[in-house]
Amino acid sequence: MIISSREDRLVVISDLHLGNPFCHSKRQIVEFLANAIDEGYSICINGDGLDIAQTSFVQLTREIPEVFGQLKRATRKGQHVFYCIGNHDILLQHLLDDWGLFTVVPFLNVQSGNKRFHIQHGHDYDPFYTNSPGLYEFATHVAGYFLNLSPDLYRVWIAFERFRGHLRGRQRGIIAEPPSFIEAADEICQRGFDGVIFGHTHHPGVVELAEGALYVNTGSWLLRPHFAEINRGQLILKSWPETSPVAPS
Repeated sequence: MIISSREDRLVVISDLHLGNPFCHSKRQIVEFLANAIDEGYSICINGDGLDIAQTSFVQLTREIPEVFGQLKRATRKGQHVFYCIGNHDILLQHLLDDWGLFTVVPFLNVQSGNKRFHIQHGHDYDPFYTNSPGLYEFATHVAGYFLNLSPDLYRVWIAFERFRGHLRGRQRGIIAEPPSFIEAADEICQRGFDGVIFGHTHHPGVVELAEGALYVNTGSWLLRPHFAEINRGQLILKSWPETSPVAPS
């Protein structure tokens, strides 16, 4: 299994959740992929690109063709397309691998310039997911039911998580994330990496670690889209479509 690659230029996106009743970003995803391919970037979808835990199959079939068409265009041009498995698409791992459109990996280590970066969806560092997987799966399906009733409940939940994060007071890491994520990023960088890119939490942000390393979370494309750009050893979090860099917190 390929888990390492040398990439001068790579973009990383996560949590597209194609098929989710709240997903209304297909056009932005297609435009982003087309732009990245035209600019010569390889692509990494860092988990939960497809959502089979909270799926509307009708919406999924509407959204997949154009997105996959762009990814096929990338491979035809000789650019790499990686897919790191997340918790919402884990059951599709073998299907995705069999399609031959992606290089499917549990995580990806990237050498770019003289820097090394570790890319992983991050659900393995979510204490709720790891400590109570059955309950987590049940809660995910229940949330999908409520999203079908009113997709805007997702906005309420994200706002609640951020509010709860602010109530905890100033803490190291990205607001609304469990401390386990920044702790995992610290530990991974101590193994010789210059940056770590997670998704999963749906909260984008950048945190400076020791010795100039960075922890980046690319957030979710369900609200305000973000992506990580690796360009000849430089790691930057940007928003889309304005491509504004996000400053470290």
